[in-house]
Amino acid sequence: MKLYLVSSVDSVLEHWNRALKKYHPIKLKTINELNKPNEGIVFLHDTVVSEEELYHIVDSGTCRILVFSMLPAFTKAQKCLSLGAMGYGNALMHESHLQSAYQAVEEGKAWLYPDFITALIARLAESAPKPVHEHEALTKLSIREREVALLLAQGMSHNEVSEKLKITVRTIKAHSSAIYEKLNIKDRLALSLLLHS
Repeated sequence: MKLYLVSSVDSVLEHWNRALKKYHPIKLKTINELNKPNEGIVFLHDTVVSEEELYHIVDSGTCRILVFSMLPAFTKAQKCLSLGAMGYGNALMHESHLQSAYQAVEEGKAWLYPDFITALIARLAESAPKPVHEHEALTKLSIREREVALLLAQGMSHNEVSEKLKITVRTIKAHSSAIYEKLNIKDRLALSLLLHS
C-alpha cells in the first residue's frame, strides 16, 4: 500500500519521513500533486486541505486519510472524522505515535492522538450517566481492577488514578492491561463506552 505525505512545511515532511521511512513514503507539497490515488494511506497536513477538498478526496476513492495539525483541536478532530478521515493528530507528535497511526489505518482501524481519546472519554463521562457499578462485565474483574476500571471510565488518566488509589502508575497500567484482556476490549475509550452502556 502506497504512503503519501502531504505538507507544505518542510520540517513536517521530514519529521514524517523519518518516522515512516521504512514504508517508502512519497512526499508531496500540495494536495493537487496527490492526483486522487485509488488506494493508499495519505498523511495530510491541515494547512494544505480545506474541508471540501478533504470530503472529495475521501469520497473519490479508497485511500485512507489521516489529518494532522500543528495546533490540534478537539472540534477539528470531530469535523475531520465526520468528513471521512480515519485519523487525526498532532503534526509533530512523537515518531512512535506516527507509526501507530499508520499501522492502525493500514489495518482498517480509525486512529486518534492519545490526548483526544482522553478528551473523548471526559466528554462521554460528562454527558452519559455515571458508569454502572453493577455492570455485568465488572464481575469478571478483581475488586482492585473494578476500582481502576470505574475511575478510568470516568475519564481519569493513569496518573490521576494512581494518585487517587495511592498506587504506582506502573501498577495502574498492569491493572488496565488485565482489565482490557478480561473484558476483550482494546482501550480506555472502549472501557468507558462499555461501562456507560
